Amino acid sequence: MRVGISTACFYPQPLEEVLPVLAGLGVHAIEIFFNTESEFAPQFYEQLGAQAKSCGLDVVSVHPYTSLMEGMLLFSDYKRRTEDGMMQYQRYFECAAALGARFLTFHGERDMGFQDDPARWARKCEVYRRLCGLASACGITLAQENVAWCRSRDPGFLRALYRDVPELRYTLDIKQARRAGRNWKEFIDAVGDRIVNVHINDFSAEQTCLLPGAGSMDYADFFSQLRGVGYDGHTLIEVYRSNFKSTEEMGRAVRLLSRFASV
Repeated sequence: MRVGISTACFYPQPLEEVLPVLAGLGVHAIEIFFNTESEFAPQFYEQLGAQAKSCGLDVVSVHPYTSLMEGMLLFSDYKRRTEDGMMQYQRYFECAAALGARFLTFHGERDMGFQDDPARWARKCEVYRRLCGLASACGITLAQENVAWCRSRDPGFLRALYRDVPELRYTLDIKQARRAGRNWKEFIDAVGDRIVNVHINDFSAEQTCLLPGAGSMDYADFFSQLRGVGYDGHTLIEVYRSNFKSTEEMGRAVRLLSRFASV
């Protein structure tokens, strides 16, 4: 497995300033978290892609800022907005493809505390299938992330998607599992053989998100569990800028994880 970093770790530093920092840390796999709509314009992301290539960075996944609004954009009963949302994500898939990415990280619906009736569930699955089809046509795989404030916080919800949308794949996020009051192993049990992307961090009894090495996460067990479901991809450090004081600290985290990833 490869260890990489998400640009989200350095928010709100502009993306074009972050890429040389990541290259200087010795990683090659990265996820680009786009922070605003203008960054999805070809004149911006084409230049960003050329910069990533010159830095020796492999953009493995893209994460759009509209993840906060995906329930409203794509899963409401307002059909015109759903169609507009499809066109918007079509552009995001094209951007991801231009950058050489393989995956787009997706949050989906906010958890509003209701259950789907059969008709609503069928419509939801059809939206997922359409998104997967649009992504696939661009050479991209849609990867549903487990997110604490979304429906995907529930492994049972993900199992249902696993069953009814077999083309869908998954992003495993440790901190989001912790914030949802779940053990990350529950998500591996639910969708493990379809995980294609991993957001990795550390945690303690008091903090749900820490830089790797600063908490109590058992990385030997974590990487063993990933190998057990056949995962051999990248593990991307995704923490907040407040979780580290210097790039040297981030470099130590990369080296720590690399020891487990390379076993």
